[in-house]
Amino acid sequence: MSSTERRVLALRWEAAPDPVPLRGVFTYRAGRPYELALDFEGSGVHLARWVFSRELLLDGQSCATGGGDIQVWPRWAGTEPRVFLAFSNGAQSCVVSARAKDVRELCRRMTELVPRGQEQRHYDLDAELRSLLPR
Repeated sequence: MSSTERRVLALRWEAAPDPVPLRGVFTYRAGRPYELALDFEGSGVHLARWVFSRELLLDGQSCATGGGDIQVWPRWAGTEPRVFLAFSNGAQSCVVSARAKDVRELCRRMTELVPRGQEQRHYDLDAELRSLLPR
């Protein structure tokens, strides 16, 4: 079994008068179990990369979560339940959404690779901190 999950999801940029389609390339690596990378692509061009806590996406499937730079929440109204992700760097911001069932499948795979609460088995945070601190 691969220790990396790379999944391309169809995203919609929600700020436009009519939602604009984007590709979101989500990359999760068991060796970095706390983080999830998201690369935005539009018209074949790499637009941006965000790296954030996988917990935001896991929790954001069922309730609003996050604060500051990244927020995630579900919306079950309408014919297609969606999960919304808002990103802000202080100067610019955007809101995108993905089909809830696609997000659910990505989250299922992430927790299959590294179950919640088992992250420390895949990443020694204490050792990483020791390597950063002066001796």
